[in-house]
Amino acid sequence: MSLSNAPSAMDRAGVSRMNRLCKVLIADDERSVSASLQGQLEALGYDVVAVVDDGQRAIEVCRRTLPDIVMMDIEMPGLDGLSAARQIAQDPGTPVVILTAHGHPNLVDQAVQDGVIQYLLKPVTSPSLHAAIQTAVARAREVKVLRDSVDALELTLRERKLIERAKGILMTRRSLSEPEAFRFLQRQSQDRRMPMAKLAESIVQADELLDSPTTPSSPAPSSQHGPIPISRHSSRHSSEDL
Repeated sequence: MSLSNAPSAMDRAGVSRMNRLCKVLIADDERSVSASLQGQLEALGYDVVAVVDDGQRAIEVCRRTLPDIVMMDIEMPGLDGLSAARQIAQDPGTPVVILTAHGHPNLVDQAVQDGVIQYLLKPVTSPSLHAAIQTAVARAREVKVLRDSVDALELTLRERKLIERAKGILMTRRSLSEPEAFRFLQRQSQDRRMPMAKLAESIVQADELLDSPTTPSSPAPSSQHGPIPISRHSSRHSSEDL
């Protein structure tokens, strides 16, 4: 018995439901084109949240409705599609697919520089449209994961630098060894129920304040947990505390 490669009705229904979860914004000033594109997308099961006819409106609606993808023409009144795509790619970071009748290499290069994920030429078939959207959404997710990882690494690096600076301050002002300074930070972090990086930041700020020229000012309100003694002349810890 031979098996058909055609998707079953159940498979098509599943794909349609999956696509329905994907919200699309259309930006094209030609009503016949935008209406045709909307029909193609809805036939594929996508949720068209809005149709606009200029770049500035596309930016505003995108930030308000937060679609999963934007289908953008290039030549539109007011703000052009590439300028709008550049702003949308930055805020709110929605992936943009350019759909245009112009395939000049310079336009393609500019689109890539402006953060466009896909570049399609009109007219586009439904299978090509579906493939472009799925690819664009997948690439946008990968980029987001990568950016989140970079942000986390940068935060970790910043925290490590703060802790190293705080250790150096404690070693200088309290005549501690590096292990003793680190244990002091650990103990204070636990006692105050404060992240070590936050504690280190407060020590660095206090050190900068002590080293700055003295100017008359009103006394600062006391901290909930009390001040952190970092000077060698103030409440030196006994050896058993270290």
